[in-house]
Amino acid sequence: MANPKVIAGLVFAVVIVIMIIVLVSTSLKKLSSDQIGLAYDTINKNLDKEAKGEGLHNGSPGFDFIIFPSVYKTLTFNDLRCLNADGVIITLDVTYQYKAKAPKLYDIVMNFKDYDGYKTVLQYTGESALHEACSYFNTSQFQAERGAFQEKVRDKILEKYAVLYCDITDLQVSNIARPSEYESAIRSKERAREDIQKPKVLTQGRKRKGRKYYRTNFWERANSDARILKARATAEAEGIIQQYLKESEAYQQILSPDGLGFTVDGFISYMGVRVISSAKNPVYIGLQSPAKSSYHTP
Repeated sequence: MANPKVIAGLVFAVVIVIMIIVLVSTSLKKLSSDQIGLAYDTINKNLDKEAKGEGLHNGSPGFDFIIFPSVYKTLTFNDLRCLNADGVIITLDVTYQYKAKAPKLYDIVMNFKDYDGYKTVLQYTGESALHEACSYFNTSQFQAERGAFQEKVRDKILEKYAVLYCDITDLQVSNIARPSEYESAIRSKERAREDIQKPKVLTQGRKRKGRKYYRTNFWERANSDARILKARATAEAEGIIQQYLKESEAYQQILSPDGLGFTVDGFISYMGVRVISSAKNPVYIGLQSPAKSSYHTP
């Protein structure tokens, strides 16, 4: 039969080992690569002021970590309704990424308890910043100055998040929607403007069409007249050429031995007579006096 003292010693040793294992296991905590945290002594209610990063950390038995993300997280606002400078309701879709500043994690935990409480405050603060940015722009500016509006949203969120020790990045305003009634009124206004401008446009179009037709008709008439004049000139030139060819053939016949047998001097005299006879005005010709004859009586 075993000695009771031995058994009691073994039990005590086992209890000690178990206690050691429990104390060791409860005094070691691990943080992953996307986490930071503050060690919190759940027994003595003490909060460590220095944020711990990735790795295995030891502390007092029973301690725990108040964990925050060490990387940027996305905050999204879908269909957020705000009033602009004209009092018109604008619907926005906005997203951005945020991250708590690690050196300020103690102050964040003291003010907001944990990450869930901190995120809720960030959500409400971001919504407030969007409402404020929205009030700086009228209805037309949301479309004409979209880039300026996005910058105003960024500035207002940075301003309000500064006191919350939070950084933001990659802000995007992905949708800006005006009320359907407003869009319908704008379309009706545009249609009315088009209806007013339509007669003017048609009149101007008719005038342009008339001017175009006149210019086209003018050039067609000019080209037609030019073709007629060219054809007439060509016909007259060919007639003149044929006339001179005929006369040339006739003169050749006159001078040929088989013709009239004119000599060159005789032909010239003949031509002179023709010229004088066909003249419409009187022709005056000056000739030298004939030589005087001398008569002798033998």
